[in-house]
Amino acid sequence: MKQQSWLLWILFVAVMVLIGLQVYTSVFSGNEAAVPKTIEAERLRDYGATLKANQLYAKAAEAYDGYIGSADLSDSDRARIDFNTGTMLLDQLGDAEGALAHFLRVTEMYEDVDREILKEARKLSAQCLEKLGRSGAAERELVASSKLGATEASAEQEVAAGNVLATIGERVAITRTDFDEAWKEIPEYLRKQEFPDPGGKEKFLRELAGSRVFAEAARRKGLDRDPEIQRRRRMVEESLLSQKLFETEVAGKVNLPDSDLDLFYKAHLDHYTEPESVEAAHILVSSATGIQAARAAIDAGSTFAQAAAAFSEDQNTKEKEGRLGKIVQAPKPLEPSEGFDPLETFVPGIGKERDFVAAAFAMDEIGEVTGPVKTSKGYHLIQLLGRTPAVEKPLEQVKRQVEMELRAQREQERRAELVEELMKTHKVRIYADRLK
Repeated sequence: MKQQSWLLWILFVAVMVLIGLQVYTSVFSGNEAAVPKTIEAERLRDYGATLKANQLYAKAAEAYDGYIGSADLSDSDRARIDFNTGTMLLDQLGDAEGALAHFLRVTEMYEDVDREILKEARKLSAQCLEKLGRSGAAERELVASSKLGATEASAEQEVAAGNVLATIGERVAITRTDFDEAWKEIPEYLRKQEFPDPGGKEKFLRELAGSRVFAEAARRKGLDRDPEIQRRRRMVEESLLSQKLFETEVAGKVNLPDSDLDLFYKAHLDHYTEPESVEAAHILVSSATGIQAARAAIDAGSTFAQAAAAFSEDQNTKEKEGRLGKIVQAPKPLEPSEGFDPLETFVPGIGKERDFVAAAFAMDEIGEVTGPVKTSKGYHLIQLLGRTPAVEKPLEQVKRQVEMELRAQREQERRAELVEELMKTHKVRIYADRLK
């Protein structure tokens, strides 16, 4: 019995030694099977990310390929990694062949691939093929991509084939709606000038098709992915989105009842008043002695018209008795400002000369002559020919203007409120000091 116990003990020790030797051999003999496969795959993935961060793109692609080969991934995940790897090779190295191989794996090898990734992979495959000089194959990929992008509504569009005015290959069509919208964008005077009847619309359709062909050629070459194009596209998109939000959340919520228009009109009556004006004539001479001679002739009995014909150097008015026409004071702004000056206005044929305007409005008697007045044009004698006092315009006459200006004010206020609200909601921070 005692001898049997000893034999069992010896057998147990022998078994434990054998197990220990196996564990030692597995761990320390360099047997790669001892490291779990998932851990090895994750290391490859992380290694690929490190290589990419260090701009070793070709090596990173190899690491990602190894990751796909060793990791337990779904087809959808494999497709996403291959797509990103192909994009990296194309964008960073310009390696059209390497990128194409990865895009073709996405389109040909995997099932249950995300539709958008599949669509983009075909578009980028076309770009690679175009770079490799295989335009026919590129077009086939673009056709396949466009079919993936089609919606259920495309069946309805196909029924209205009579509305297709031009086609570019199998993918792009210019419809009657496309044409009409582009046609309306052209100002009427330009339409008559550039696209007159007969044949004007056909000429425009050909130009529209030519523009589309250029755009398609640019896409085939991948120019739509150019950083500058993408930056401008974002700017245009942001502008359009901002405008749409403004239309729906600002302009669309401003209501202007007649009572509000009446109150606004009365509160800004000075703004809706026709300013005072004068009619004037002048004699222009470039020298001080010359203008004094003209003045002496008038004082001696010559009429202003005679003196203008004899002395004025303004060829546009000297044969018209020196008549300039009406000088109107600047209208008062909607919101008063300290710098507003009604005499900062234009003189017909002369320009903005405040001293001239001030002298013209300072005269009281019709026929009165003042001067000389010096301006950038020379020396002037000015005659007052007529005066029209300021006149308040009735609301009925300016109602459209009142509505436009009140709407603009309300929209500005509403927009400011909305911007402030959105800035708080989205926790916007402005670092103005960094502009310095």
